[in-house]
Amino acid sequence: MGTSQDLEILRNRYVAALLGGDADKARRAVSDAQNRGLEIQAVYVDLLAYSQSVIGQMWHDGEINIGVEHLGTVITLEIMSELRAQASTMRKSNGFRAVVVPVEGDTHMVGSRMLSDFLIIDGWEVDFMGGPTPGKDLVEFVKNRSVDMVGISVTIPTYINNAKSIIRALKSISPSPKILIGGLALTSGEVELNSLNCDAVALNIFEGVTQARSLVGITDGGFTLEEHLAALGSRIRAARLEKQMTQQDLANASELDRTYISALEQGKQNVTFGAVLRIYKALNLGLKPGGRWFDPSHPDQQSSL
Repeated sequence: MGTSQDLEILRNRYVAALLGGDADKARRAVSDAQNRGLEIQAVYVDLLAYSQSVIGQMWHDGEINIGVEHLGTVITLEIMSELRAQASTMRKSNGFRAVVVPVEGDTHMVGSRMLSDFLIIDGWEVDFMGGPTPGKDLVEFVKNRSVDMVGISVTIPTYINNAKSIIRALKSISPSPKILIGGLALTSGEVELNSLNCDAVALNIFEGVTQARSLVGITDGGFTLEEHLAALGSRIRAARLEKQMTQQDLANASELDRTYISALEQGKQNVTFGAVLRIYKALNLGLKPGGRWFDPSHPDQQSSL
């Protein structure tokens, strides 16, 4: 990929296509990103996830109606399906199977679909459940399937108790699968991560795959620093928009320069642990050093979440 300005232009094109309900224009923006060297995983994080957060915030702020947001989401899901098909021709199976599902009651599925796709690209066989699945039915499904890991996505803190209930039920299976939980709800500051009783927590897509690998004993491979920085930037921008803060607001609150915040959100800025803590505090994310989102002792996460 060229400069951060090139990426910003592509993002603007993609968002405009979603707002206009124009799937062909959205596809052309994605195709241009790939032609400029953006890998599929980076397309997901830097372009698709970023743009979904933009239109989600626009709906939240009353700038667009729910119909526009829903159509934009459908277009993104269709494009993800096409990217998944591209990646599937190059994947090598790692022999493990995962089930990925939004928690019961939570109708948001883009994040869990993205995790599913990243696992597929990584070589997993994945059963993506699509919509939220009642806990009893999910447990029955897992019992009748040879499953190594279950990934549960929670977007809204309201449904965290549903996740805890599902985790307890899955733990009762013998042998029980490893359980990974992730999603925006875990960045809200309203959830005590240690209370979840799961095997791993992931607060971005790259970490989700890294944690999944670790749970089943895969030690080779890993994501690049650039990919971790892209995920970090997308997460910080989404949290900032949710708090209705400008980049300057966040810069002032964290005592950092606005240009530093801008570069960080675009995945172009190496970041120190101290700067991450300042940003956590400014965004009131409630995350702790050494937690699952940022582990300063992990060599692959020295400068990323």
